[in-house]
Amino acid sequence: MRGLIFWLLLSPGLLLGQGPEKTVQEKFVSGSEIRMHLEAGGYTIAAGDSENIRVTCTARSEEKLRQVKVEIKRNPASADVYIVDTPDGNFHATIEVPRRSNLWVKLSAGELIVEDVEGDKDLALRAGRIQVDIPHPEQYGHREASVMTGSIQASPFDVSKGGLFRSFEQNGPGKYRFHARVMTGEIDLRGSN
Repeated sequence: MRGLIFWLLLSPGLLLGQGPEKTVQEKFVSGSEIRMHLEAGGYTIAAGDSENIRVTCTARSEEKLRQVKVEIKRNPASADVYIVDTPDGNFHATIEVPRRSNLWVKLSAGELIVEDVEGDKDLALRAGRIQVDIPHPEQYGHREASVMTGSIQASPFDVSKGGLFRSFEQNGPGKYRFHARVMTGEIDLRGSN
């Protein structure tokens, strides 16, 4: 019994229903480009408290988690993050990056959430949902988004569209670029409340 209590204390994620987790981390330079190549799943990209790229993956079981491969390849000007062999269902990864990072993200299917990261964003998803926090829309110059089938809700840019082949393109005063595209699904850009 004491062994079981000790094991549960070391595994709080299991008590919360999150499943086991593993973490991969690499030092990185703020303000540089991070390219992410992601297989199906749920992903949250968030500003971290350090100059690191930190990937924390959770899955339904240790067996499912073991099959996931995470690799961070870094060079002086950029980094590539690869997450492959993700299991079907209940896979999630949180990717913490320096607060000022230019993001290039390609996700095959699932959900992509980007929170509180300042910089250029180029996001693509075949099927699913992209949600991005845009607390300061004035920071963006060229901004565009498109869906082949689905909807675009972009309150920071005064856009709301749904149906087939929907898109918008604008130019603003800022220095950052924003580009998002989804083949089938939803783009949800959220301003500050």
